[in-house]
Amino acid sequence: MSRPVATVHAVVWREIRTSTITVAILVAGVIEIGLRSFVASGGALGTLALMPLVKNPAVAALYGRVDALDTGGIFVVWKMGAFLLLMVALWAALSATRLTRGHEDDGSWDVLVIGRRDRSSVLRTTIRVLGEACAVVAAASLLVLILGAQSVAGSAYFALGVLATGWSGAAVGLLAAQFVAPRRSASQAALALIVLAFFVRMVADATVANEWLRDVTFFGWVEKIGAFQHLDPASSLPALAGPVLTVVAVVTLQRRRDAGGALFTNTDRAAARPRLLGSSWSFAWRERASVGRWWTLALALFGGILGYLTHALVSLASTDPGYVSLLDRFGYGAMVTGVGFVALATAALSVAFTYLVFTWIASAASDELRGRLDVALATGPRRTTWISSVALSAILAVVVAATATTLAMWVGVRISGTPMSLATVGQAVASALGLVPFFVGVGLLLVGVVPRAAFAVGSVLIVVAYVVQALGPILRWPAWSLALDPFHYLRAVPVQSVDAVGLAWVTLVGVAVGVVGLRRYVRRDVVG
Repeated sequence: MSRPVATVHAVVWREIRTSTITVAILVAGVIEIGLRSFVASGGALGTLALMPLVKNPAVAALYGRVDALDTGGIFVVWKMGAFLLLMVALWAALSATRLTRGHEDDGSWDVLVIGRRDRSSVLRTTIRVLGEACAVVAAASLLVLILGAQSVAGSAYFALGVLATGWSGAAVGLLAAQFVAPRRSASQAALALIVLAFFVRMVADATVANEWLRDVTFFGWVEKIGAFQHLDPASSLPALAGPVLTVVAVVTLQRRRDAGGALFTNTDRAAARPRLLGSSWSFAWRERASVGRWWTLALALFGGILGYLTHALVSLASTDPGYVSLLDRFGYGAMVTGVGFVALATAALSVAFTYLVFTWIASAASDELRGRLDVALATGPRRTTWISSVALSAILAVVVAATATTLAMWVGVRISGTPMSLATVGQAVASALGLVPFFVGVGLLLVGVVPRAAFAVGSVLIVVAYVVQALGPILRWPAWSLALDPFHYLRAVPVQSVDAVGLAWVTLVGVAVGVVGLRRYVRRDVVG
């Protein structure tokens, strides 16, 4: 039994503490792995040869621009800093919509504002808790960097960037919660804005001519702080002031609307839309169709950008023999061709595809927790049919997203001037779907066994598994530990052959755990 709490601050903190601790541990763990990877790569001398790769426009677009790789801290900034910040921003935005629009949707906001507390007071307390949660994540990054013998100033500026990114993500989520309802739509709007900001940062770092675009996104503001590099204190002002000003606007907007309503609301009356409501199979798709559209749009945009960057990488390889030998040395020799770059890029996209299919299935647990399935399961389809509908619609969603990504990437490649067939790009993208059956099974297992923690546990599993595969070989981890990682069996197709045997075993494991999860889901009580 949880301890009773007597303040709004304590209530809000109790709701967000688990995700805060999880994200803090993830950030600290990834940073620690990055520091160890720097040492395993030979330190400053070992990474000196990487500088031509770092300066390449395609690589700079993905990871950001850095001046050198002479310390472990700057190696972390370059290798994983951009994607760590993206993760923090997304977490903060989802937390913000959950604590505001989510509470308004389920009516718990009304309970919080009873008595002497008004809506503005509760909102200010929620904003304060979000700020404190981001500070916890930033403190975790600061601590692990200092313990890793990195400079105090550089560590502090990196932590400041983490804090500013978290605040910015939370501010975007708070703003979306004022304009859009319900929570699911508000979360989608917030995530779309953050992903768009990340794409703008990629375009800004692709060429010197586009550097001015850094000033229009908070990712660019944080990058200009220059942790472990030039250390520009002035650049921290917009990075911190931006979310503060947004929060001021949020407080003002809430005062001008009714509780539970969005700033722009549709009429209370609307024509019924019975389309796709005839069966659980079609309803599973309709219920999550908007999620699928946002994922498809984001992945297609990302694929188009990657495709367009192909020419920059190939051009450098054709004019710099030293660069080619460098890629061969670090195992990236395939990148000297357009096909090789596309193959390696789509291998990285496998994380997005697996996360899409997993979160789609994990949403079934969310429906239970909100009590939405009580009537449906009592009067409608069997539970086996219901969860199977969700799983099959998840597979359909990832196929649609992969198809759109293939077309967008091929268009980007062709616009860049690199000759490549649509079939070649399609083969590369299709190979990134190799782990979808496994994570369908994992999703079913977690929904069946631990529905309350399904989303958090699965998300951590995907992140950790990918980090292990990306950095495990550099750290010379035992072969058996890498063999346990599902991402270990993905290959850069078509420059490498598909590991059919390895993927077959991973698929069998996914089917096995999926059957266990399905049996558990059918036999347990509905979670309320």
